[in-house]
Amino acid sequence: MANNGVSRIEHAPREYHEYPGAQYALPTDDAEHQRLLLQHNSIKSLFDNRILLAPVTLRPNDRVLDSGAGPGLWALDFAQSVDPAVHILGIDIASRLFPVSPPQNVAFQVGSVTNLPPDWTDTFTLVHQRLLMLALQIPEWTQALREIYRVLRPGGWVQLGESIAWFEGEYPDKPCMEKLVSLYRSLTKSRNLYIDCASHMPALLKEIGFIDIQAEERPLLMGKWAGADGVANATTNVGVFRGIKTPVLEAGGYGKVTTESEYDALVEGLEKEWEEIPGTKKEFVMFWARKPIN
Repeated sequence: MANNGVSRIEHAPREYHEYPGAQYALPTDDAEHQRLLLQHNSIKSLFDNRILLAPVTLRPNDRVLDSGAGPGLWALDFAQSVDPAVHILGIDIASRLFPVSPPQNVAFQVGSVTNLPPDWTDTFTLVHQRLLMLALQIPEWTQALREIYRVLRPGGWVQLGESIAWFEGEYPDKPCMEKLVSLYRSLTKSRNLYIDCASHMPALLKEIGFIDIQAEERPLLMGKWAGADGVANATTNVGVFRGIKTPVLEAGGYGKVTTESEYDALVEGLEKEWEEIPGTKKEFVMFWARKPIN
């Protein structure tokens, strides 16, 4: 039985975060690490191989924070493009995916994006955070952004990347996608995750006190009809649906699936729909904003 009294659907579970109150819906295993690597490269390609859009000038001994770093892919990539005297720190709620031997100017530590150390106030010239829509609950977003604002130096920049989540009822020609989107929405609603944060990000940033708020939106195209990038995008997004299988089935399937094999068939059907029916896409948005000097 699940904790909420709903009958758990038997299945082969993957490895997930294990800490009190964890709501993060994706796994932390080796397969997820590979998915995140492909996703990082896909987003980088989407933005013309730019991983920094904020107009930041970094000087020796400046500090950069990668918030919710996961396996540290952005931090490791970014380290190759800056002076080695720039210090880069990645934090995440767990160390499971941290790189084993990062460069000398890159470090990682366990920490919560909603409760950064008190002595970090006015410390970082740049804070980067990406794709925590399946990690943070609705009230936690304001808290996390307040923490980012606090730890930024006056005049420092934040860069955030989030995708615009799919909505139910918009895919009549793709029944597997429609059902999986419904399951995705049911799961995230039950966990109070803010998957629609991208639509509200400019207002959230303004409310916290950020200025010079900018955004750039680009479409992630799904399927071989969109070339090599489309294949990679489809693979990473199919991987998301594979990744949420355990929490969906542990919650009893939300009245939409009753067995693991039924869920697996939906994902296989989704892959086929994206391959055979051109047009599936998901918008990805980069936001950047500045902390005022005064």
